Amino acid sequence: MKLMQLTLSQPLWFYKAGEFSADAGWRHKDMYHEHDFEIIFCLKGHFDVTINGQPCRIRANDCWVLPPDTRIAGTKDTTGPVDFFWLHFFAGWDWVDFSHQQLQVMTQQQAAHEPAHDLKCLVNLPRHFPVTNPQELILMFNQVLDYTNRYHYTDYGNHLMTQLALISVGDAYLQNLVATAGGTDAKTTRVVEWIRANLSSNLTVAVIANHFDMSPDYLTKLFKREQGKNLRSYLVDIKIEVAKLLLVRTNLPINQVATAAYFHDDKNFMKLFKKKVNMTAGQYRNSYGNTHLNNPAIDPSIPIPQDISALLDREENENTVK
Repeated sequence: MKLMQLTLSQPLWFYKAGEFSADAGWRHKDMYHEHDFEIIFCLKGHFDVTINGQPCRIRANDCWVLPPDTRIAGTKDTTGPVDFFWLHFFAGWDWVDFSHQQLQVMTQQQAAHEPAHDLKCLVNLPRHFPVTNPQELILMFNQVLDYTNRYHYTDYGNHLMTQLALISVGDAYLQNLVATAGGTDAKTTRVVEWIRANLSSNLTVAVIANHFDMSPDYLTKLFKREQGKNLRSYLVDIKIEVAKLLLVRTNLPINQVATAAYFHDDKNFMKLFKKKVNMTAGQYRNSYGNTHLNNPAIDPSIPIPQDISALLDREENENTVK
């Protein structure tokens, strides 16, 4: 299987990013990526395009990675609302053939939560894959947009945020491999998936154990061994994750966020949120509220920064001489 292998230990440059939304009747414009990558992470709806002449449909929870020398063009008007994140960047990369055995090793490491200790900082990505846990990527993209739309005395932080986003996309791809691998899954992978699908304020360790015909003590020990964290802590963490998403994606008051994130009362929520995140819910909302939302009426064409353009020209000239 061919994957794009991006090398994060080499210079990587943030170019531009945003969140795009449109009502029915929108069509993706014709765009050519000469040197830059684009990641498209669709949140809502779907839209039809051709990518280098091949017809494709980009659906909700799909992540697409468009490498340099790629043309994307819309083919149909959308029939409903669409919403997606987009991120452009420059990076060193190559196509790499991965054997079935290599993919199995990657999948097993991810399922067992084994650190790869990758000193070369490589991220391997396909052209597209479905995201099994979209909340994590939504939060990551919101953080990228917030950071890159704030003033900093140096642009270097933008490049580092892009690296973190790529690592998160790489994690999402590995999670997809685990979810589709079947036999390589840890026993508690089904438990994790069931918790996400059935999260509520009444969900407890005892309720989960009863559903899977296990004793609470056995499930707690198994979960700790396979997932690397306490089950009760995981339940709190996933509720906090829901709360983070609501804080950055909605204008709900804090007490309503607490209820929607399945906490019994807002005081307990605020106490746990501060303990887990090291800031209050209000501070978290204010920290990640500066995002770039564009639509068909506000769809800017941003020129390549001069320093990156000069570097690309220099590399192209060096390659021509060789």
